[in-house]
Amino acid sequence: MRYVALLRAINVGGRFVKMEALAKMFSSFGFQNVKTFIQSGNVFFDSDETDVKKLEQKIESGLQKKLGYEVATTVRTLSELGAMVKSNPFKKISPDAKISVAFMTEEPKEKIKFPIFSSKKDVEIFAIQQRDAFCIHHLVDGQWGYPNQFIEKAFKVKTTVRFWSAVIKLMEFAESVSEKSTSEKSK
Repeated sequence: MRYVALLRAINVGGRFVKMEALAKMFSSFGFQNVKTFIQSGNVFFDSDETDVKKLEQKIESGLQKKLGYEVATTVRTLSELGAMVKSNPFKKISPDAKISVAFMTEEPKEKIKFPIFSSKKDVEIFAIQQRDAFCIHHLVDGQWGYPNQFIEKAFKVKTTVRFWSAVIKLMEFAESVSEKSTSEKSK
């Protein structure tokens, strides 16, 4: 099965990891067909494991040993990511809005009434589907809101965020790599 690991806080705050080295780490964890996308910790890989919780734990444990610090990891199947992009939960949101997806490690346990706003009103969550929260960032006092801490505190789950434009690019990259692999195998 094809997956994408979304790593939090890679290449920020003095924690720099070259993508080539990160790909080698994932290969050393037993994953196949490993590809990285941009410097922010997006890793595509194949695995026979179907339990994403086990994959997340394996990756977090492996990265902790190799890097010496915790790297929160959220895993999605490529089909989950593709379905999200195809459904486009932001289609009714203004194209000028600053929007993102918060990939959570678990579904919120309580029933939620939308929209939900952070205390500063700089982050709005207008929907959650399974383990994905769809967010609008608002400019308050000259700063844009960012959903990580708000979601982690509100729902007690690890979270990593990608802007919607990056999610679309992730899917485009995955499709281009997949097409390339298919055409190379058919030669």
